[in-house]
Amino acid sequence: MDVTGHDDPESADAGPLDLTPRAATATPRSRPGVRKFVPWVAAGVVVVAIGLVAVTLFGSATYFYNVDDAVAKQADIGDKRIRLQGNILKGSIDEGEQGVAFTLSYGGAEVRVDHTGDVPDLFGPTIPVVVEGRFTSDESFDSDRILVKHDETYDEDNGDRIRDAEKDADSNAASTPVETP
Repeated sequence: MDVTGHDDPESADAGPLDLTPRAATATPRSRPGVRKFVPWVAAGVVVVAIGLVAVTLFGSATYFYNVDDAVAKQADIGDKRIRLQGNILKGSIDEGEQGVAFTLSYGGAEVRVDHTGDVPDLFGPTIPVVVEGRFTSDESFDSDRILVKHDETYDEDNGDRIRDAEKDADSNAASTPVETP
């Protein structure tokens, strides 16, 4: 075959085509070392994110105590924010301009609660409540949230706690003298 009969005059002086395989070379877009580290970096980011979520959730956890447990552990609790469950003693509610003060009782122990803010509609004497707040230096409890009614999920998960609170409220009501005018 004659090389001079090509359509393209430039191809004639190019010589024969070299079809031998060549060794693969790394291109700037695909560095083998970088590819090995991408999964490790992604895993590290996931671990750090899980750690931050855990610290956020557990760092702001609010512990739940009955009044008798909280009074017994008050030195250990200190000024940490907790939830405190008990029954409002009959005749102990004092309404003020900024909130309400009352005595919360459970298991034979009592604590004075100073609540700032609004109270729920069902709030009243001998009602089991959960208050959120902190113990103060004078051994009273400063509250900024009162929970009165539990939903069905709480009732299902904590049936024994509710039964104990109802029994304690009945015994407090029976032992509290009724005031006559």
